[in-house]
Formats: sequence, C-alpha cells, structure tokens
Amino acid sequence: MKGIYYKIPVDFGAITERKDTEKISIDNSIAQQIFLIATTSLGECKFDESFGSEIWEMDFDLLKSDNILKEFIGNSLKKAVVIHEKRLELKDVDVLINDHNIGTSGKKRMKKQVHISVKGLVLETNRPFLFQSSFFVGPLSY
Repeated sequence: MKGIYYKIPVDFGAITERKDTEKISIDNSIAQQIFLIATTSLGECKFDESFGSEIWEMDFDLLKSDNILKEFIGNSLKKAVVIHEKRLELKDVDVLINDHNIGTSGKKRMKKQVHISVKGLVLETNRPFLFQSSFFVGPLSY
C-alpha cells in the first residue's frame, strides 16, 4: 500500500464496521512519526526496542542546564529520526527550552517546555518539510 498513509490513532471502530479509515498526506504521516519518536522512550515499544528517543532518560534530571538539555534532546532526536524515518532527508533539528508555569494562582508548578522543530526534505515529493511541536518534561514544582 505504498503512497497511502493513515491517521493515528487508528479508528478501530470504523474498521470493525467495514468503513474506510482516515487517510492523510505523506507530510502529516511523517509528522505523526516524528511526534511518536519524540514522545516514546527507548524500550517502550516491545516489537522494536530501538524505537523512540533518549529524551525521556533526562526527564527527571533537573540538575542539567537548559543548554545541556537542549543539546542532548537535539542530538537524540536527530539520531532517532535518521534511523526511524526513512521518508525524510533530515536537514536540521532545533530545540528551544523554557520554564512554564502550569500551576494555579495559589501554587506554582513549573515545568520545562521543550519546543522542537525538525526540518528536512520529503524524499518522495522532493518538497521541504517542517515539523514543529512542544511538550513538557521535568517534574519541577515549588
């Protein structure tokens, strides 16, 4: 089924009712894959324990500076995308880290917000590709 890409999570209800599942573009499929790679820890995927990234090894290491975390996350994501997303020629990975208050007015609860940007070239279409997303790491709260 080359050239057909499906939205995740898969709607298994539609499948059991013999309906078509939602199809997406190759760009969206690559974006889904990169998000899965970034948010999956190594060893979490039992059929391929190399799938994912080392980002979550640092999740509770609050002693590292933002620059060290930024470099570690960028390198980990580059390595994982090159290995697990063959439809993309990776050009660059940018990482930005900032502290974000997710608490209420009575109690501050700070977390590190990681913004990632993955730039590359979609090999099948020879078009530029840009994926941007963010997530929180670190249980820092006070």
